[in-house]
Amino acid sequence: MPRAAITIRPQMVKDAARFYKILTTGNFRFFPLNISSIEAEKRFLRNNVRNFKEKKTFNFSILLEGEVIGAIGLIPETGRNYNAEVGYFIDRRYHGQGITTEAVRLVEEYALSKLPFINRLQAIMVVENLPSARVVEKAGFKKEGLLHSYLCLEGHFHDVFIYGKIIR
Repeated sequence: MPRAAITIRPQMVKDAARFYKILTTGNFRFFPLNISSIEAEKRFLRNNVRNFKEKKTFNFSILLEGEVIGAIGLIPETGRNYNAEVGYFIDRRYHGQGITTEAVRLVEEYALSKLPFINRLQAIMVVENLPSARVVEKAGFKKEGLLHSYLCLEGHFHDVFIYGKIIR
């Protein structure tokens, strides 16, 4: 059976209700959530749309056969825009199906074709987040190190792994 079409497109304000539902009904222990309402998510997305146009950050919706099922972004590092962090989330119904790995490959293709200043992609995840580590490993990222107490989530500091991939 052929695989369903996974695509990405720049985020739109109309994605707010879907993102809100995904983020508030999923189990995102290791993803910083600060969404209080659909209206707050709309404000966040308006900012994302503006930042995309200004080439500051590049946030995409992940689509499965046209339906929004998650998000992925490229965030160039301040002062070193040749490095960009990849971050993502996906509706829990689609975990473990290779969809997020495909989305990582798609944002890498976007960076290669549209963002010639980006040389390196990196991903940072809490050490306990093994599914996220598998996503980037399958996309060709290599584990480069451990950063102690690097990420603060809900007032608690966590150790993280940093993964990297040179794309040029």
